[in-house]
Amino acid sequence: MIEETGRVLSIEDGFADVETIRTSSCTSCRARHGCGHHAIAQVSSANRMRMRAIDPFSVEVGQKVVIGIPEDTLLQASVWMYMIPLLGLVGGAVLPSLWGGGSGIAVIISIIGFAGGLLLARNKSKQEMNNLDYYPKILRIETTQDSQRPLVFTS
Repeated sequence: MIEETGRVLSIEDGFADVETIRTSSCTSCRARHGCGHHAIAQVSSANRMRMRAIDPFSVEVGQKVVIGIPEDTLLQASVWMYMIPLLGLVGGAVLPSLWGGGSGIAVIISIIGFAGGLLLARNKSKQEMNNLDYYPKILRIETTQDSQRPLVFTS
């Protein structure tokens, strides 16, 4: 389960709008100088993200919560959004070589294959828009007060 902490902004019929603050571990990574994610994190000023999450706990506005999404759900969505257009691009580039087509035709067909993959991903996204498996879910409510008191030893 991939988890993130956020604050509840609003509540509506079994759902809660949760704002999370995007954190980056780029400062502790040795590969940050050659990483594209580090460059994007440097440029992007918007580090807050607002999302709609399933609310099984009847949370209140202002509460700090932990939301999560299963890894397999994220993997499946990533395949549709990244892999399918990429396969269309590569397939479109390879297809003309099977019948001896020129490189100009390969470029055109690869662009058509990429666009077709994007359309497939878009249609899949529209089909799954109301599928609750793809929504993050509130896993628990974070407590604001510490239930443990520190021990004080006097001599």
